[in-house]
Amino acid sequence: MPKIVSSSVVSSSDHATKPEDQPKSLHVYYCLCSEFALVIDADLRQLPRRRTDNAIIVSNVRRTYKLTAEAGECVLLKRRDGYEKQFRYHCPRCQLVIAYEMNEHRKLGPYTYVLDGALTENQGHAPANAVIDVQPISSATNTA
Repeated sequence: MPKIVSSSVVSSSDHATKPEDQPKSLHVYYCLCSEFALVIDADLRQLPRRRTDNAIIVSNVRRTYKLTAEAGECVLLKRRDGYEKQFRYHCPRCQLVIAYEMNEHRKLGPYTYVLDGALTENQGHAPANAVIDVQPISSATNTA
């Protein structure tokens, strides 16, 4: 009778590992049209914000991220202290502006700014700060 040799390997995810050995979790964000837009190693709610427009500041040096947006136009904005040049990124599906940089050479500057309310964690659901409540205009009725 032939000899049968077998071996098996048991793998388990409950091995004791130190927190510093565990990989950092990635956070996924979508455009308001449900298109995948950003994956990053930090929660956007925990990142600092700009005072001028409340945009989320993403460090191009300290953060690992992938922004799947298309480079858009350069816009010159008037600010309180002068003018600001923004090189914008927009959603490839709906063309919504979702981020911008101050440097013409994309991702070579110190920061990328994500616009407040432009991205959501829940695909298909707009965040609360993306929609502004607008009071309906009451139409004037003629009572003649």
